[in-house]
Amino acid sequence: MKLEKEITVLVNTSYEELNTILTQKGFEIVESFFMKDIYMIDKNVNMSDMNNLDILKKCILIRETEGGQKKLIYKHKKYDKDERIIEQAKIECPISDVNKAIDFMKAINYKTLFTINDKCTVYCNKKTEFIVQEVNDKYVFIEMEDKAESIDKEYKTIDDMIGELKEYNLPIQPNNFFVKKAELILKETL
Repeated sequence: MKLEKEITVLVNTSYEELNTILTQKGFEIVESFFMKDIYMIDKNVNMSDMNNLDILKKCILIRETEGGQKKLIYKHKKYDKDERIIEQAKIECPISDVNKAIDFMKAINYKTLFTINDKCTVYCNKKTEFIVQEVNDKYVFIEMEDKAESIDKEYKTIDDMIGELKEYNLPIQPNNFFVKKAELILKETL
């Protein structure tokens, strides 16, 4: 597993308003795509005795992206006492058929916990790259990853990403740079 760094913030406005703000600040759309993540968990896991983050650690995702990529994903995450992500990585296994993958997982005693439908739009200027995510037609997030591919930039630390995001004075929740999309949807599900 290759360790990665990222931050995710919840946006306090609509996607349309955020798009206008980003455009006014010199950002352009460089890519848009859809992603569907189906979170599955072993039926024998007693979720009543677990917190949300521990439940998510037990999940396997079946991901389908626009363009036909399909894969099984396991996400590894470690958190500090304040639930900041201090380490994360993922293992991916390509698959050819989402429905067969779901059937396979059900055959080994897994069930569907929830689904995330995610419209991703990559914004970039000459300095910064953001991924704006519209999740389940309800939430808007901004995510920054340690490797900004469209501008060939790599961030050394989480604090570098946070500092650069703050420079743009965007309408975001100001103190939580580790919003967990899956946890929000899990709370709604449970």
